Amino acid sequence: MGLKKGITYPPLFVGLLLLLTSLILAYFSMYSTFTKEKFEGTLEPGESLLGQASSIVQIVDGNLTLFSEDAKVTVSWGRKYESLELKNNSVTLTNITDFPRVITDSQVTYTLEISGYSCPYSWISLIAFVTMITGSMLSLLGFASYLQGEIEKVKKEKKKDTTGGDDV
Repeated sequence: MGLKKGITYPPLFVGLLLLLTSLILAYFSMYSTFTKEKFEGTLEPGESLLGQASSIVQIVDGNLTLFSEDAKVTVSWGRKYESLELKNNSVTLTNITDFPRVITDSQVTYTLEISGYSCPYSWISLIAFVTMITGSMLSLLGFASYLQGEIEKVKKEKKKDTTGGDDV
């Protein structure tokens, strides 16, 4: 009942191989890149959450420029809050660290420039999770099957020793 013999038992070997594969997939799914994105558009009266179509998951820095002929605008992000009154002018808010929520009473033109980290391969983590569950189950079932086979071999040897042999 050696370690080498146990690890090479096919179901146990495949289960351990799947667990190793899931670790490698999980590592690659955590790859992140630093990117910059720019969003432009016009906001209608009401509440809007800007930048949600972005692939960025963690914003490092951002600038929001707002322009309107006559509007009262409230911008909030993170724990910060700005109340602005725009009358034929533009205002730029800097150091934005979260996707801004804008509430306005009139039409406002905006430009949002954000830079931050995106994880383009995060979808691989789902495959890694399923592979991990499958590998765990296969390893446990393979180990139980291997041990059961070894126990049966030991029982056969004991039975053979007790029934056959020279009497002294």
